Amino acid sequence: MSRISSSISYGLCAGALLLVVAWGCSPIPEFGEATTEETYDIGRSALDREDYLVAIEAFRRVTAEAPLDELADDALIGLADAYRATGDFASAEAEYRRLVADYPHSSLTAEAEYKLGLTYAERSRPAVYDQSATLDGITQLERFLARHPDSEFADAARREIGALRGKLAEKLYASAMLYVQIESAAAARIYLESVFTEYPDTEWAPRALLAFARSHAHEGSTAMADETYRRLIEQYPDSAEAAEASGEVSP
Repeated sequence: MSRISSSISYGLCAGALLLVVAWGCSPIPEFGEATTEETYDIGRSALDREDYLVAIEAFRRVTAEAPLDELADDALIGLADAYRATGDFASAEAEYRRLVADYPHSSLTAEAEYKLGLTYAERSRPAVYDQSATLDGITQLERFLARHPDSEFADAARREIGALRGKLAEKLYASAMLYVQIESAAAARIYLESVFTEYPDTEWAPRALLAFARSHAHEGSTAMADETYRRLIEQYPDSAEAAEASGEVSP
């Protein structure tokens, strides 16, 4: 199905313009005899100007009344986008899934799968809290990449996965530091090792290695500490932690 450009520059058709004027300041307009295309255009314009209630009403009307129209998938992703913009992530997720299920051959399927992952990412909480949404976001975005590795959204998905993985690493590191505070070094090292083995691509990995080495050094395990210092210097040579390790490792 063809997709009408999201740019407002294409303008509203004459019929839609008359409807907009007639609505005035009404938050939920009456669509009257508007055609499917006019209703879609109204929704698209409302979405562009962040008038999400009008956008939702317009796109819902298109998807309900013209599910076989060439604009139906465009309206469906617009509806999901509008829900997402209002923070109604449950409704957004439902509409993105509906697009993928009902219009599997649409050119918008990849975008819907990517944005579905973003809805989870946007529900992800700070590292100190439950990370279920973070894990769901990673799973969905990885699924999207497996299906659409060459998508225009692939690079953005990889960056988002990296950010989400960083949050999981941060949570593990924070847990380790809690054990450090209560002087439970063995427990702290379990969490630290999880950070640098499971999330080596995050900024928390060199921090965890440094803390791991210092924990061993504090206990007099010089050989293990030096091995970890050297690993840190080799794997993350440009990090601030590597510079600190260089000053602490045995000659």
